[in-house]
Amino acid sequence: MHFDSYTYLWPPRPEKAIPPTMLSYYESKGWLAQIKLNGTCNVLAVNPERHIVAMSRHKEPHKLWTPNADSERAFAHLPGNGWYVFVAELLHSKVADPGLKNINYIHDMLVADGEMLNGSAYQARLDFLYALFSRHIDAQEQPDSISHTVIDANTWLAKSHCSGLAILGGTMMGDFEKLFAETAKHKEMEGLVLKDPEAKLKLCVKADSNSAWQVKCRNPSKAYSF
Repeated sequence: MHFDSYTYLWPPRPEKAIPPTMLSYYESKGWLAQIKLNGTCNVLAVNPERHIVAMSRHKEPHKLWTPNADSERAFAHLPGNGWYVFVAELLHSKVADPGLKNINYIHDMLVADGEMLNGSAYQARLDFLYALFSRHIDAQEQPDSISHTVIDANTWLAKSHCSGLAILGGTMMGDFEKLFAETAKHKEMEGLVLKDPEAKLKLCVKADSNSAWQVKCRNPSKAYSF
């Protein structure tokens, strides 16, 4: 299916929240864990001229952010001449750290060079994402981060963790609990999003079209307990 002109696609995002006591259950199922940052969902459509059309998860333009040359730089050399659509967390107005502004933390893609990726497994899209940006990952700017890999100062790729989490020294089940505990030490981290790597992307025609294959586990706050 072709994506020939701009059409809003509802971003895959979790509806269901789980308590930390259920992390090991999803880990045993072979799901992946990504760190949820304190940002705003951002649907990034990159046109053939490599400029961005950006919308929130409510199908509206962002009120406090507009794409600029810095936020478009990472997409300038995408192959082909068709549209791309990425799903990201926008770190800008919500984050407390003043240094985290105008950053897109990408964790999924829905369209590649004009071809919609309906029916593709999440793991396949992750592999595609890393292959797409591998030549442009800035080795000089790599922070010691459990959450992401740096493409450039304004664009990050989410790291996906599975059982046997090497970065925290884990080799057995229970690593998701360790990763979740680690997020509590960082004010920009809200918790984890767990995703089924084998789940197939459905048509993004509704807000909940792809909510069944991911869940969230959030650090306690005044607003929620998990």
